[in-house]
Amino acid sequence: MKVCLGQINTTPGDFEKNLAAIRSGMAAASQAEADLLVFPELTIPGYLSQDLFYNPDFVEANLSVLDEILASSRDFPGLHVVVGYVGRNPSVGKPLTNMAGVVANGEMVCEYQKQLLPFYDVFDELRYFEPGTSPSIFELSGRKIGIAICEDLWNDKGTDDYNYENNPLEQYKQAGVDVVVSLNSSPFVHEKCFQRMSHITPSTESGLTVVYVNQVGGQDELVFDGQSFVASAGKIQFLSDVVFEDSFPTIDLGATDSTMVPAAIESTRVSLKDLLVLGLRDYVRKSGFDQVVLASSGGVDSAVVCMLACEALGAENVHAIRMPSVFSSEHARDDAQRLHEQLGCWDYEMPVSHEDLVASLNANYQVHDNEKNLVKRKIDADEYGHVADENIQARLRDVYVMHFSNAYGAIPLSTGNKTEAGCGYYTHFDMNFSYAPIKDLYKYQVVNLAKSDNRVPKNIWQKPPSAELAEGQTDEAALMPYAILDPIVLGYVEEYVTTFERFCDWVNGMDVTGVTGDEAILRSWLSRSDAKEDYRRIVSLIGRMEYKRRQSCPGTKVSKVAFGIGRRIPIVEKWS
Repeated sequence: MKVCLGQINTTPGDFEKNLAAIRSGMAAASQAEADLLVFPELTIPGYLSQDLFYNPDFVEANLSVLDEILASSRDFPGLHVVVGYVGRNPSVGKPLTNMAGVVANGEMVCEYQKQLLPFYDVFDELRYFEPGTSPSIFELSGRKIGIAICEDLWNDKGTDDYNYENNPLEQYKQAGVDVVVSLNSSPFVHEKCFQRMSHITPSTESGLTVVYVNQVGGQDELVFDGQSFVASAGKIQFLSDVVFEDSFPTIDLGATDSTMVPAAIESTRVSLKDLLVLGLRDYVRKSGFDQVVLASSGGVDSAVVCMLACEALGAENVHAIRMPSVFSSEHARDDAQRLHEQLGCWDYEMPVSHEDLVASLNANYQVHDNEKNLVKRKIDADEYGHVADENIQARLRDVYVMHFSNAYGAIPLSTGNKTEAGCGYYTHFDMNFSYAPIKDLYKYQVVNLAKSDNRVPKNIWQKPPSAELAEGQTDEAALMPYAILDPIVLGYVEEYVTTFERFCDWVNGMDVTGVTGDEAILRSWLSRSDAKEDYRRIVSLIGRMEYKRRQSCPGTKVSKVAFGIGRRIPIVEKWS
């Protein structure tokens, strides 16, 4: 039996485009003489559609497309198409159902209602859908085929503190099915591909075959990595490495000798850089734009964002603005200019002059000679916040970037990383642009990306990071070395490590090369007498900065827990 894997890029509510991709898959599968074509989860409406589901016209439009697919299937006799859609719940419970339908020769051969509805991280399917309770099986080419949807294969994954009542995969094993086809919209997270394959592949050792089809593309904060695969006889028979376009590979399930590939499940075939490029590209293009603008300082964060933007959209569509102030170093100017030349993007210079502006502002604010006035009280008590004089440079840069965006029609990109966001180490507007490509990357990951591209001048990632808002200022002098900050933020946000003792145990219990850029600096700090006090200062800072993070723009999620829709922490609270 030949199965075509319809790994496509869907967009919520873009029914015309989603239908066109489905029809392209049907034509490709027919051309390859496939018996079965499988698409991702919620193929027709797109994933995540979120509260669009509450609109009855949206649901009706999705069902109308399903009717069109039924009609189109008559043009491909014998081909069975498994497609995801939203159904209406005819019984009590939630109003909708997450469905997969098997379409062939103008008829609905079989329907399946997703049983396990995730309600963690970015997922909130119980908000909309009533879970199913039973498997669905149909026969094709002499084989019994069961249908699953994403989470249905993960009841016994052992990575969460809950379990579902049903186990669809076990249901299909007990029913003696030969093949389970799984429709997925599983967003990328570090090590996720390994987890999928290492969890699912052993279940095929008894003779079961699993056809796992995942969507590709960026959707708001999420990026879907595809990496669809076929597992059989305890091995990976096929693993896709296509992410930048729709693909329709056809696998002969009965010809394992000729199609078996030597792909170890321990590795992924898609890079982090590719997925960051994909997420940025889709956000910009699906939003109706093709141009981006960013502030380029000569630092590593803006350099990596600039590099990603050039790869995502073409260097001719990237506008990088250098905005030196009186505190900017010559090497920063030169590094940024050289970067732009190497990448081929557009280069602009807009000097920032802030000192006269600060004097003018304060002169206009200090007009009330009244003891009740806030400004007079602060001046008299020598409590004027001088850091405002530094930060206004960054705020002016934001104004200049936004002016370019508004005047010329380019999406403004933020250049902050996750470690900075965790500590609130950015001025209030810096992360409020349209999109932040490296928002979910720790500093060491940003540096590694910079090192991987020889177009990024070495001085950019070798020099001490600095916002250059004051003479001799460096990030690490104001906070701590990033080799220590990265694991503190990671442990606090992703693993809920909130005490110094637990942090020490956590660090000592793993290979720290995956959480820090310099293991020696981290371990040396752990042995210092003031480490515990440093740790408390940083985690307290992380807790207090929630109000700034909540106002930041979306960015590509690649970690287990990102600052975004999947992390729900009160802004006003006393625990942190």
